[in-house]
Amino acid sequence: MATSMASVQAIAATFTATLDKTGKVTAQSPKWIKDVKLTAQPDYFSDYKVRFVPGVFKDAPRFCTVSVTDVSSNDHIFYGHAKLGSVPAINYVNVLTLKVGDNKPAGDSSMGFQLMCVK
Repeated sequence: MATSMASVQAIAATFTATLDKTGKVTAQSPKWIKDVKLTAQPDYFSDYKVRFVPGVFKDAPRFCTVSVTDVSSNDHIFYGHAKLGSVPAINYVNVLTLKVGDNKPAGDSSMGFQLMCVK
């Protein structure tokens, strides 16, 4: 049973990255993100198109998740939200950040986040 479990762990590689609110990758393990394009929609949401290094994934990632890590303001802490904006593809995934639950215009909803995908 131990051999079988080791084989499963070797196949299910985990990729993690931390990005700041401008879309700059501040940390990643291993190197799997090629570039990020940020499109901000004021008072609505920010869309990050995260492109993968070609060849990292032979098939689309089986699972991705994202979480806001931006603590630069109380608004980001209390109202910040991140979610996938698309099903992960073989070469990219979209991440959306937005502020939910506040009773005033959101302004710039760009926020830092952590992204994880599993091969």
